[in-house]
Amino acid sequence: MPNIKKMKETMVSLNIPPEIMEQMDWDADQTGNVPYPALAVIEKMDELLTAEQRLAVMEREGCCKGGKRDKDCKAFGKEHAGKPLAEKLPLLSNIEYMMTPRLNGDGTLTVTWGGHQNGVHTGKTTCSCGAVKKIKQPFTISPTWCGCCAGHFRHHYQNALKVKLRLKEINSSPLNTNGEEPCSFTFEVE
Repeated sequence: MPNIKKMKETMVSLNIPPEIMEQMDWDADQTGNVPYPALAVIEKMDELLTAEQRLAVMEREGCCKGGKRDKDCKAFGKEHAGKPLAEKLPLLSNIEYMMTPRLNGDGTLTVTWGGHQNGVHTGKTTCSCGAVKKIKQPFTISPTWCGCCAGHFRHHYQNALKVKLRLKEINSSPLNTNGEEPCSFTFEVE
């Protein structure tokens, strides 16, 4: 779930003008992993920031950046250091929940996470964010929210692939398609 304190720090580091930041509620209580304060900040981000600025903020978010997946991705990065990116990508599926990113013709990577169904939506797939399950139905959420999940994958892919990634686009999400489309993100390799 997006953390509003971290989002504020990121906006300061990106030199978002103070007059824009003053319009967001940075003091809301997120105790208990409640999503509503972050949703309010994201709504303001959608209103006041460019798409590029929103993606730059959200790519630095992401939960679950430690633990087994982090350890596995770092080990993968060491084991496959020196191999070309195109050779590493198909091997990533050997790490639990890391899928196989697609290398696009323009050199970008597209990551798609689909097939997960936990009942939040009626479609084929659903959001795996634990905070989303706490939102009263029916609801709509800006795709900007999904940049947090993209930040999670960005962190792990950077560790595994030993490359710098920049979130280019949130392609689709079950959150704004009632579960008909999977989570899909495109990253530029820097």
